[in-house]
Amino acid sequence: MSPRDPGPGPDPDPATRPERATGSDAATGPEPATGPAQVTDPDSGPEPAAGRNPAGGSAPAAGSEPARPAAGVTLAGWVRPVSRAVPSAARRLDHWARRSARDTRGRVVLAAVLVLVLAVPTGLGLGLAAVLDGAGSGASATKVATIGVMAPLSGGSADAGVSVRDAVTLAVEEANRQGAVPGWKLEVAAHDDLARPDGGAAGADLFADDSRVIGVVGPLSSSVAMVSLDRLSSVGIPVISPSNAEPTLTAPESASNTRPYPTYFRLSGTDELLAQVTADYAVNTLGRSRISAVDGGPDYGTITLAERFARHARAAGATVPTVHRVDGASTAGEQVRETAKAIQDEAPDLVYLATGAGFAGELRGALADEGVAVQVMGADGLLDRDYVERSDSAADGDVVADLSVPLSRLPAAGAFVAAYSERFGGPTVGADGLLPDGTSIEPEPEPEPEPAPTASGAPGHATATATSASVDPSHTSGSASAADEAGASGSGASEAGTASPSERELEVRRARDAALADLREAAIPPVAAYAYDAARALIRAAAAVLPGRTEVDMATRQALVRAVGAGDFAGVTGQVAFDTKGDVIDPRVVLYSVLGGNFVPLQVDSP
Repeated sequence: MSPRDPGPGPDPDPATRPERATGSDAATGPEPATGPAQVTDPDSGPEPAAGRNPAGGSAPAAGSEPARPAAGVTLAGWVRPVSRAVPSAARRLDHWARRSARDTRGRVVLAAVLVLVLAVPTGLGLGLAAVLDGAGSGASATKVATIGVMAPLSGGSADAGVSVRDAVTLAVEEANRQGAVPGWKLEVAAHDDLARPDGGAAGADLFADDSRVIGVVGPLSSSVAMVSLDRLSSVGIPVISPSNAEPTLTAPESASNTRPYPTYFRLSGTDELLAQVTADYAVNTLGRSRISAVDGGPDYGTITLAERFARHARAAGATVPTVHRVDGASTAGEQVRETAKAIQDEAPDLVYLATGAGFAGELRGALADEGVAVQVMGADGLLDRDYVERSDSAADGDVVADLSVPLSRLPAAGAFVAAYSERFGGPTVGADGLLPDGTSIEPEPEPEPEPAPTASGAPGHATATATSASVDPSHTSGSASAADEAGASGSGASEAGTASPSERELEVRRARDAALADLREAAIPPVAAYAYDAARALIRAAAAVLPGRTEVDMATRQALVRAVGAGDFAGVTGQVAFDTKGDVIDPRVVLYSVLGGNFVPLQVDSP
């Protein structure tokens, strides 16, 4: 399912925020979490249990009476009220001292009292000294700032959401190790928005009420964004989405020059761009002239993706008889059959689907069963194994478009893939030397060398003949052959004309590493790379704004928003920079072809 609008959550009214599901009314799924899950400092240990001394001994129970000295009745009667009064007085003194240490005047008074008290060494004087010293050192202590993550961490879109959280965590850990923000430590707080509007509204409230939040990565779904951005923008929090595609989030249809959410940015292109590129490819590259369009939503109260496609296709000269409206999240047989019959009656040479993968797969199979031999072009909702599994071999040759570039087509993704896989796990080579899919990368066996003719013409061994090692190029992954490396190192070939064992091991290792890198790239959702770049954009802004500041107030957040907007750096996904509306300056559209049940990238387009 598409990470830019994951999950079949209820369609919200764009003008209102839905009520939060509570109690028995929460029938559509789990209730949104009431607090963000903090990623705790790995260096900090668990707090000691109540009633235990951290050093290992037992502590007296709270409120217990101190042991009495062995004395007469008169002395015991005097000690009891004193022993009760001393702790209370100590607490009041400590409170006064700490409150006084907060400003310059109070610290002067406290220092004067300390001079007098220290004239006679007592526990009171030493306690005041500790308070005064602690107040002074606190001013230079490392401060904490939080980057929030709003994404679906459970349900059908959890794979995408968890990868976003992990990518942000990776960026924050790297920044902390490098000391990227002097005087500050960064942490991650992740909220499960359930890919639902009510989950997004709950997350927006949590982050807006957190005085340490300097920015939010997410949400992934445009429907979640539409109910959360008002709240986040009202408190000045910069928000960078890796995947929102609804055009009106940055440019309303009624006032395209107005920016509705001044603190909002996105690294994804929009549905308008997706519709324009796919319509151009359908008409001018594939040469299609009669196109059936199926619209499965979501409907944000504006022009849907399928309607945008139909508009661009008609402008390019194609005929689009109608746009069929369906429940794109359903796989109901009756709806599928009715849609298949309507398409058959239109006799198109291309079918455009903007639906969920399940419905699209069922419809693809139904068209094949009716004998309708037609190519399908789909939006990113079809970029899912569910589509090819439901449609079986009928999907081969179909084209699917997406706004996120796969890691295999990102030249700068290698280091990110390696770091992500090392930190969070990924495909590895087993102890048996096999890759996760059970295959073994081994060079083809070397052929036995042909006996060289002797001087008399009879078979024999040549005394001055050398043959280069033979290496199957399909296993080199673009690297130099073993023979080339042997020549460069001066080791040469063996007398038998075959590669030495060490060279063969090197060739196996190179081929296996290349195959493993491909598997790791395929295992990481593309949206993770965009989330990593979003986190880096926030971190770079924090590095420019936070040093020298003591708190995250509105002025700090406004400065962070300006820094994000002015940022420009080479990221994993390309150049990370935004225009005046908050849109990334170089969005991409990727076209895939379905071949053998796999999605194979055909081309990457830029506007």
